[in-house]
Amino acid sequence: MTPLRFREIFRFYLPLMLTSQMMTLSGPLINMGVGRSADPKPEFAGFWLGFTVTMFIESPTLIMQPVSAALIGGKRSLRRLVLVSALLGLAAAAVILLVALTPAGGFLFSRVIPTTERAAVVARRVMIVLSPVPIWIAFRAVANALALREKRTGLIAMATGCRLLVIAILIALAAGGSLGVPGAESGALALTAGIAVETLFIAAATRRFWRGDRAGAPAGDDPDLPYREIVAVAFPLAVSAWVWSTIRPLINAILGLLPDPELAQAGFGVVTPLLLLTSSALWALQNVTLILPECREDLRKVLHFAAAATFFFIALITLFLFTPIRDLLLDRFFNLSIEMRAVVAPALFLILLEPLFLTARASAQGLLVRARRTGVFSVISLGKILVLGLTGYLAVRTDPSLNGAFLATALFVGGELFDGVFYVLKARSVVLSGGLFAHVAPAPAGAAPEGDPAVEA
Repeated sequence: MTPLRFREIFRFYLPLMLTSQMMTLSGPLINMGVGRSADPKPEFAGFWLGFTVTMFIESPTLIMQPVSAALIGGKRSLRRLVLVSALLGLAAAAVILLVALTPAGGFLFSRVIPTTERAAVVARRVMIVLSPVPIWIAFRAVANALALREKRTGLIAMATGCRLLVIAILIALAAGGSLGVPGAESGALALTAGIAVETLFIAAATRRFWRGDRAGAPAGDDPDLPYREIVAVAFPLAVSAWVWSTIRPLINAILGLLPDPELAQAGFGVVTPLLLLTSSALWALQNVTLILPECREDLRKVLHFAAAATFFFIALITLFLFTPIRDLLLDRFFNLSIEMRAVVAPALFLILLEPLFLTARASAQGLLVRARRTGVFSVISLGKILVLGLTGYLAVRTDPSLNGAFLATALFVGGELFDGVFYVLKARSVVLSGGLFAHVAPAPAGAAPEGDPAVEA
């Protein structure tokens, strides 16, 4: 077995890092357009409320990427994974429309996630525009998994680049008044169009692998992949994803108890995309630990690489927070009012903690998916929801004058700390017991390596 080299880790990781950065750059771009609305506060609150509920409903489709990466063998398994993913996407799209178009939406935004009437109207319109997104995500998940198995992560980065380009163009048109739709809805339209283009690109780029023509794979069908095995791996991940995506609706529901829920929810809507953008490169470590290590020495190198990446991004966040870049972003790029800026600015400093906790969670989750020890995901996720919900409720009841954006960001980052501690403890147990490399076969021998990232750029 050839030892894993740091150069190989970097070549695998770099396109995934760029993909995560480009995906999360969409949020600040959308906020740039929303901030130029006639009345930005309800538009900010409404867009991120609608997006948050949509993400909660579609979250099971997101887990089909790691599930497919772990289970794809050949044509038969691929067909079954596509079917499961498509059914999840269609079901999610139907539920989103049901909530947006029926009295269920009114109940949701008045009782479950309280907000103002005008923000609720914006949120429901945003959900209608975003309703096709789960279907696109379902097919993108399997296509991305094929690219991961072939170690062709550059294809994923290029697809995400197409998505970002489409979003940037549409947001620029919206900011100039050319789209003729309100700020929040134009942001939703840009996001939906961008994800559609991204999915079409990655599906076309992996078409050879969709036909089962995978490097190192046999020409015939693979052994049968029972649906029960897909469910056994996917269900705990789906519960975990659902609970993870519950965090933002839960936090927004807590903010709805404050005297000015619209301001608090709008402020959280500005901070969250920045928090995700500045640490999103570390999400890719889940795929690194899922795919690359074939022995303990490989794992040691991967973890050293993860630590170096973490401190690099902490340094970049420090540069952002303690230089004029921060003020330029808030004042010029997002066009925040004095009221909004006062709410948002203190919460930004909590972003410095996110990379440490996210690296721990992402790396440990990748190892546990690789070992097919996903049952613990549900338990940890449900425990986190209970702790955060109780903490947030008590904080608001104790001091209703709290800065809503600061409270929300503290809860979000605290949830990552909770995850990081428990996932690392479980992953450590699996590694020490020798169960890490017992189940998942390595990526196909002879898979075409990625080209030099510097050349491809």
